[in-house]
Amino acid sequence: MNDALVVLEDRDACEDLLREAAMYAKGADRDLVLYSPLTTEEFEEAASTLDEIGRVENREYNDDEILGVAFTFARELASDALEDMDVEWSIVADVVEERTANHIVDVAEEHDCDHVFTLGSQRSPTGKAVFGDRTQRLILNFPGYVTTKMN
Repeated sequence: MNDALVVLEDRDACEDLLREAAMYAKGADRDLVLYSPLTTEEFEEAASTLDEIGRVENREYNDDEILGVAFTFARELASDALEDMDVEWSIVADVVEERTANHIVDVAEEHDCDHVFTLGSQRSPTGKAVFGDRTQRLILNFPGYVTTKMN
């Protein structure tokens, strides 16, 4: 059985994306893999915040606890968006330099997903040509289905 990967980034837009993915998963009898990546910058920001909390609590937080920020984000989002849906889901979190299409493809393949749900962003054709477009590269490079919700 192949599952569906849902790339979580923006809380508000991802709730709708999760609901769409859940409807697909329920109809296709699939599970969802919720992918919650932190960029290096976001990881360092969370580490700094937890450092300040740790000073007050007189304790140190390790990297796994810092990565827990990504797990917590995904868990809270899924609890809100999927509470009335009868769908199994799991969370994958990691730290990446940047969220690239190739990395998303790797995660999807690693978790046996044949469908990816992701957010897209509106760009002009010139913007796509100059800066590239992650969603476009994902659609071109992923060997399965890609569903994009425009953010």
